[in-house]
Amino acid sequence: MLLLMFNIKDFDLAARIGILKTKSYKIETPAFFPVVDPLKQDVSVKEIEEIGFNQIITNAYLSYKRFGEKVIDEGIHKVLGFDKVIMTDSGAYQVLKYGNIDVNQETVMNFEKAIGSDIAVILDKPTGDTDYDKAEKSVEETLKNAHEAINLKDDKTIWVLPIQGGKYLDLVERSAKESSKLPFEMFAIGSPTVFLEKYQYNVIIDMIAMAKKYLPPEKPVHLFGGGHPLIFPYAIALGIDSFDSASYELYAKDDRYITDYGTEKIEDLEYFPCNCPVCSRYTPKDLIQMDVKERRRLLAIHNLYAIKKSMDRTKQAIREGRLWELLVEISRYRPEMQSTLRSITKYLKYMDRFNPRYKSYSRGLKFYGIENSWNPRIINYKTWILTKYEIKDNKTILLKPYNCKKEDNEEFHVIYYVPYLLLIPYEICGLYPTAQFHFSNPIPKEVENELVNMIRVFIIKNKSKKIDVIANKNISYSYAVGKEAERLGLTVSWV
Repeated sequence: MLLLMFNIKDFDLAARIGILKTKSYKIETPAFFPVVDPLKQDVSVKEIEEIGFNQIITNAYLSYKRFGEKVIDEGIHKVLGFDKVIMTDSGAYQVLKYGNIDVNQETVMNFEKAIGSDIAVILDKPTGDTDYDKAEKSVEETLKNAHEAINLKDDKTIWVLPIQGGKYLDLVERSAKESSKLPFEMFAIGSPTVFLEKYQYNVIIDMIAMAKKYLPPEKPVHLFGGGHPLIFPYAIALGIDSFDSASYELYAKDDRYITDYGTEKIEDLEYFPCNCPVCSRYTPKDLIQMDVKERRRLLAIHNLYAIKKSMDRTKQAIREGRLWELLVEISRYRPEMQSTLRSITKYLKYMDRFNPRYKSYSRGLKFYGIENSWNPRIINYKTWILTKYEIKDNKTILLKPYNCKKEDNEEFHVIYYVPYLLLIPYEICGLYPTAQFHFSNPIPKEVENELVNMIRVFIIKNKSKKIDVIANKNISYSYAVGKEAERLGLTVSWV
């Protein structure tokens, strides 16, 4: 069995930045594999590499059909003119599209070994968007193929076992559980494309989360068909390490232009919201007036730049401990993304298993709305305040608006109150994240209500102690805290 070289360098939520070493080259994950069609390719492999992609994926079945013995004699790297990481899909997409292909597992895997694939997918049976019985058969057939594939694997190739089941989470669970027991170096989530095309990202979130729950955490996991910046950060937050798609060319063929917030028809744009080499040189009108083939090539190049920008932006958010903030930001791009954010909150506990409590290079947190409070780091902090933090002295507790100054008061035990973080005891003031945050005014009403509720719980928990409150009539959240404190019979000093 191949000794998989997958070293994880950094975490945020369940996302990780890692180094995946193959026999040809090593790549940094999360990584996007542009699909290269051996039969027809608008953007050359050389151009793809120049944009910054050190990995591509191509179809073993189509390569077999087109090149035959040549690709076996020369190797896939030489035939495609790419000396870095090449992943080969077994032809499962053709199975999904046409129902079957005229090759078997042994033929496909031996071909992938013979052409020198760095990462190779076994012949699976994609689920797609189908009824339960057909989905169950796809799981059973893929698992059957996986057991057969064990004896066909070599020790040089990273072999990928896809997880099937589609939208039926019990089947995804079964597929992931049984697959996790098998000696494969990498796993993949199969059949998401139909849901991605419909912006049904909540279905994808559930599929990923269910599979990741049972797959070995130390092994990389690929998402087939993930090809748009909207889904990357969410899938990565759950632990997806790589993606592939031909979206960059498929959108271009339809004259569609990838943006951070969706895709736009080129004729609907007057200006390009991008400064990649294509967008810096041309206007939408210039592209419309071009020869169709050249327009599509340039659109595809832009689309690749947009994908790379999203991938790099997500990795930078991981490094800075800001991935949750990025998810919140993207949730405001489209109504469907609000639903996606709410879907991923079901898996906060799972993500928190891998989430560092503190990162030495963390940037200050930014709060714009209640969704920022769902950040697992913030939830952990507030939970600690309510369940673990104890006041051991007999001083009067003084609740006062946050002023970012640590003060050791001889008469009072000072606890600051503030939106989002809610309560900050003086003795930890300045420690991350108690001084490393910013929030906008006015405070949303639901955030203000959360603060008032926290104050109420804290007061009830410490009812045996004397508590005084300082409140500011000119600050809405402070005024609300003061009124609640008065309602509970505390002494309030208004300023």
